[in-house]
Amino acid sequence: MTEEEYDSLYHLLKYKKNVLLQGAPGVGKTYLAKKLAYSIIGCTNKAQVEMIQFHQNYSYEDFIMGYKPVDEGFDLKKGIFYNFCKKAEEEPEKNFFFIIDEINRADLSSVFGELMYALEYRDEPISIPNFQDKFVIPSNVYI
Repeated sequence: MTEEEYDSLYHLLKYKKNVLLQGAPGVGKTYLAKKLAYSIIGCTNKAQVEMIQFHQNYSYEDFIMGYKPVDEGFDLKKGIFYNFCKKAEEEPEKNFFFIIDEINRADLSSVFGELMYALEYRDEPISIPNFQDKFVIPSNVYI
């Protein structure tokens, strides 16, 4: 990647907070995403970078929250992105990066749900089904 390409990607990510990398399999998109995140953070702090891989069965319940079966009934379980955003809320002075590999494999409207709105309007609380508190994607979370 050239310095100009890096600068362009860096400024786009800082401005929009979300970037999709596309290309042929095996060309280094995931590697690039991690390196970009660590370069913005300034170190290899794995606590500020979370990576997941979507697949056909990935759901809103896995990503945000939902009821999961337990021994006798169901419990409301918080998902990986929900927990990541809560961690980022606790440290607003730091940047956090959530890398989604193979994003095209999941049904995005099903996985993201009302978060499609929240991606565009950071720090604005939204309602989550079956949950009384509002949810916020903090402005220090980059995807």
